[in-house]
Amino acid sequence: MLYPTRKVTGIFQPHLYTRTRDFAEGFAKALDGLDECILLDIYPARELPIPGVSSAMIAGLMKNKNVTLTSKAELLNLLAGRQQRQNLEVLMTMGAGDIDTMIEPIKILVMRDER
Repeated sequence: MLYPTRKVTGIFQPHLYTRTRDFAEGFAKALDGLDECILLDIYPARELPIPGVSSAMIAGLMKNKNVTLTSKAELLNLLAGRQQRQNLEVLMTMGAGDIDTMIEPIKILVMRDER
């Protein structure tokens, strides 16, 4: 583990409904290694929703119950609230959708709170 003495929070944005359906168990197992997991809605790209397939599907398979489901639109509000209540020690974003568009806003939020 890269940060064995620090709390690691991961933000995961699943990409594609079919990929989420097919790899939900593997995603859940990998995400169980986090201290805290924030699951965003699925980034659909070129696909239409598949009934019953959602980020909640992954959360339901996880052994780690320190999981929060949220939308990308609500992510900064969620992090701002957490930032006030507890320190984010190591925060990582993961996904192949548009999660990269959140890196700069997250950085600005965290840097603002550190001043």
